[in-house]
Amino acid sequence: MKRLPGVFARGMAMGIADVVPGVSGGTLALITGIYEELISSLANLHPRLLGIWRRDGFKAFWQAGNFAFLFSLFAGIVASIVLFARLMSWMLDHYPVPVWAFFCGLIIASVMPVWRSLHEHKLREYIAFGCGIVAAGGIALLPGLGHISLNPLVFLLSGALAICAMILPGISGSFILLLLGMYVPVLDALRQGDWVSIGAFVSGCAIGLLSFVHLLRWMLRHWHDPIMALLAGFMAGSLVKLWPWRWTPEQGGREQWLSPSEYASQSGDAMLLPALLALFAGMLVVALLFRADRRSN
Repeated sequence: MKRLPGVFARGMAMGIADVVPGVSGGTLALITGIYEELISSLANLHPRLLGIWRRDGFKAFWQAGNFAFLFSLFAGIVASIVLFARLMSWMLDHYPVPVWAFFCGLIIASVMPVWRSLHEHKLREYIAFGCGIVAAGGIALLPGLGHISLNPLVFLLSGALAICAMILPGISGSFILLLLGMYVPVLDALRQGDWVSIGAFVSGCAIGLLSFVHLLRWMLRHWHDPIMALLAGFMAGSLVKLWPWRWTPEQGGREQWLSPSEYASQSGDAMLLPALLALFAGMLVVALLFRADRRSN
């Protein structure tokens, strides 16, 4: 029970990350040391748990499903989305450079501890790490898919794809929605109370999550080090998308990655000092999280 407030706080961090295109909730789970437990717990959600309830009672059912962990985590995710989604949107509108720099700090400080956690550092791990960098960087540079005709099936499939990305470090579910042209439609459905579309999206999330975690758990059990190296590569590759100095032309078009001086010529202020402070703040947060995680184990 003493652990649950910490799990709730980790969930809040994941929720904040999930609403920001380019940042993955799975990255925050990996940074905070709960990633493998999350994947294992989700994969254990199976109808056989009902048999445990009938045979051994509710307490055994609750413990077998690790529901205290899951409910605390998802309560934190939901709470942070409700409380901070608008704040994060406002900060990205008014102070984008420090916000993206902070997330860069989180990623930079997190890759090396994940890499050091591997039992082996052979050629296959280095190849997996490189593949992760290329994959995440390539996804970040993909153009959007343009307009999609909206219907419940599209919302369902979008939810299934997005949730798979959300639990992979370095690949943002929100960014996948942007690529599909579904980020704004999903937000609009939430604001307008379009419960049919929302229900289809949530159903897709549930289907995608409960299907994909079984594959992911199997891969972690059989190829733990290469998969973790691949995920570390995903995290490093996501830095392409998180580059703080970017510019979107007012007449539309693709987002441009700029140097601080080029950004200053466009906006009037490169915000270099706030960006550096935010970068080091993100790195400090990770260091404190890893230190607290080692003390609790």
